[in-house]
Amino acid sequence: MTERLTRRLEELDSNHASTAGGKGASLGELLRAGVKVPPAFVVLRAAVDTFMAEADTDRQIATWVEALDAGERRALETARDIAALLRDAPLPTKVGSAVLAAFDNLGAPRVSVRSSATCEDGTTTAWAGQLNTFLNVGREDLLAQVRACWLSIFSEPALAYGAAHGYGASEFGVAVVVQQMVPSEISGIGFSVHPVTQEPQLGLIEACFGQGEAIVSGAIAPDQYVVDLSSRRIVQRERGQQKRGLFLEPNASRPVWKDLGARGTEPKLSDDEILECATLLDRIATHYGHPVDTEWAVADGEFHLLQARPITTLAREYRERIIDDTEPWALMVRRPFSLFEVSLVGHWMDADHMGRDFGVHVDRCLAIQDDAGMFSLYGSAAQIGAAVEGVKRLEREDRARLVSFLKHAHEIYEEGRKRVDAGVGFTDLNEACEYLMDVGRNTTGLPVWTLFSLEALQADDPEVTALAEGLRARSLYTSVAHQMIEPLVEDAARDLGFSKPERAAELTTWSEMARGGLQRDVLERRLESLEAGDRVILQITEKEELVRFVSETGYLMMRLAGQRQIVPPDDPDRVSGQAAWPGVHRGRARVILSSDPAGYTIDDGDVLVSIQSNPGLMPLLRHAGAIVTDDGGVACHAGIICRELKIPTITGTGRATSTIHDGDLVEVDATHQLVRILERAQDNPARSP
Repeated sequence: MTERLTRRLEELDSNHASTAGGKGASLGELLRAGVKVPPAFVVLRAAVDTFMAEADTDRQIATWVEALDAGERRALETARDIAALLRDAPLPTKVGSAVLAAFDNLGAPRVSVRSSATCEDGTTTAWAGQLNTFLNVGREDLLAQVRACWLSIFSEPALAYGAAHGYGASEFGVAVVVQQMVPSEISGIGFSVHPVTQEPQLGLIEACFGQGEAIVSGAIAPDQYVVDLSSRRIVQRERGQQKRGLFLEPNASRPVWKDLGARGTEPKLSDDEILECATLLDRIATHYGHPVDTEWAVADGEFHLLQARPITTLAREYRERIIDDTEPWALMVRRPFSLFEVSLVGHWMDADHMGRDFGVHVDRCLAIQDDAGMFSLYGSAAQIGAAVEGVKRLEREDRARLVSFLKHAHEIYEEGRKRVDAGVGFTDLNEACEYLMDVGRNTTGLPVWTLFSLEALQADDPEVTALAEGLRARSLYTSVAHQMIEPLVEDAARDLGFSKPERAAELTTWSEMARGGLQRDVLERRLESLEAGDRVILQITEKEELVRFVSETGYLMMRLAGQRQIVPPDDPDRVSGQAAWPGVHRGRARVILSSDPAGYTIDDGDVLVSIQSNPGLMPLLRHAGAIVTDDGGVACHAGIICRELKIPTITGTGRATSTIHDGDLVEVDATHQLVRILERAQDNPARSP
C-alpha cells in the first residue's frame, strides 16, 4: 500500500503530531472541537522524508546536526553546508503531484503555507517563528514554498534553537499546512492564561488591523486586552499605536504593508468581540485540557482559528496560591541577601524591635528570590505607609527626638564598624542576631523611612537629611551578616551533619535556627531544590513563617508590580515598554538594527537592543542577558522564545534604538517594565558587523 503524502484536516486530530506536525494535528483537533477553521490540507512528514532520502543518500545532514548538538559545529556553518547540499536537489515527482492534487481539491485560489514541525508546538517548546510561513500563495508558487518550509528547519536560527533545547537529528521532521487564506481585516493572538503574570483566570488577547503576521513578527504594537475568563470581564486594555498593517491584494503574490494613518489608533475589537474571543479561548483550553496560545482572524464577522498550541512557558506552580496576596505588598529593596539574612530583616521590623523604639509595627514581610539570585523584599503596603507616617509625625512634632535617634544610629554604626574591622564576633547565634537587628532598624530602616518622610512632607531639613543620607550611603548590615552571623549558621549546620555547611545560610531562617527545629534532612532537600534551579520564597506574617522552593518567581513579582510604568517620551535616561518575560539584568547595550544575524556578534550578558526581536536573531538571543525592542508585543514569536529562554525582555518601547546607544550600561527591569540607562558609553565606537 502506497504511503499517504497529504491529508485533509478532517482526517487529523491531536494523535497525528508525528506525521502532520504540531500545527497540522492541532488544526484537525480544533475542527473536532467544533471551532471554525479555514479549509486546509497537510503535506505530511512522509513527503519530506521521501525528498530527503533522495537528496541526502549518505545521511550527511544527520552527522552534521549531531556534531552541532555536541558543540563540535556552529549553527551558521551547519546551515550553510546543508543549504549547499540540498540547493539543487529535485522534488520527487510523486510528491509534487500529490501536493498539487490536494491543492486543486481544496478549491482555494490563494493559500497560506506554514511549516508544521513534528517537534513544534509541544508542551515545552513552541519553535515560534523559527520555521517559514508564506502568505497569499498561488498554485504556481506552491511547490517552491513547500520546499522552503522543509528547508527552514535547517536555517541557522532554527538549528540554534534546536541545539539550545537539546533536539537531535532524528527529531527534525517537517509537515506543511496549506490553508485557505482568510482576507481578515482584524487578526490577533489569544492566550488562555496570561503568559507573563501567569494568572490562570486571566486571558490575554492582542489584536491588529490586517493579517496577524504583523503581530507575531514583532513588527507592530498591537492592541492588548486582559479578560477575566471566569467572570467575562475586561480588566485591562492598552491601545496600540499601529502605524501600518499587512493586507491581501488580489494581484499581489504576498500581503502588502499599508499605512493606516489615524485609523491605527482606533480600537481593533469592540467589547462584545473581545468577550466573544475570550469565550472561544476558554472553550478551546477546556477541550484540550491545558492552556493554549492561539492565532485567530475575523472575516465576514466571524472568528476563524488559524492555530492553537500549548503555552510552553508556564511555571509548574502557576495555578497555586504561593503567596498571601490578600492585601497589597510594597517593594522596599532588592539586594543579594542570603535566606538567613533576609529572614532577619523581616524580624527586626516587627513590633518588638521597630515598634519599641520608633512606634513602627510591621509584622508582615515577603521576600522573593529572582533568577539572578537576588531577593526582592516587600512589606505590607499599609504597614509601611503607617511607618512612614510615624516618622513624619516625629519630624513635625518631636524633631529633637528624631535627631537623637539618628545620632544614636551613627554611634551604633561607628561601634559596629570597629567591631567588624577588628573581627570581634559572637559565640551565641541568638545574641549575634539580636545585635544585627539593632544595627538594621537603626542604621538601615530608620534613615530610609526618614528620607521617605522628608520627601513626602516636602520638608527642607538639612541636618536631618545629612544624618539620614550619611547612614544610607554606608552599609553595616551586610558586613555584620556575612562576617559575624553566617559563620555561626555554618557551624550549626556542620554540627547537624549537613553535607555543605558553607551553604546553610542560603537554606534556613533565623527563626528555624532559634527554635532549634531545623533538621539535616530539611537542609539536604532544600539544597537539592536550589541546585536543581528552584528559587526561594519567604513569607512572614503575624502568625507564621513560610519557606517555599519553586521553579519560577518572576511572574509573581510581575503580579505584585501592578500596572505598567509609563515614562515621559522625552526622558533621556529611561525607556518603558511591555514585559514579555520578567526579571532584572544589568549589562552593556548591543544595538543591532538588522534582523539578519550574519556577521554580528554579542558577548554573553550583553543587552540586545533592536527594532524587533526577530526570531532570525536566535543565534544572538542565546547569548543575550536581556532583550529590549522598539516594536512588538507580548505575543510576538520572539517574545515566546525569550520566555522559553527565560531572558528578561521588554517590547514595544517605541524608542529604545534611538535612546540607547551601543555600549551604554543599562539595567533592564522587566518586572517593572522599565529600562534605565546607568552610564553612557564614553568614546566607545559602535561595534559593526
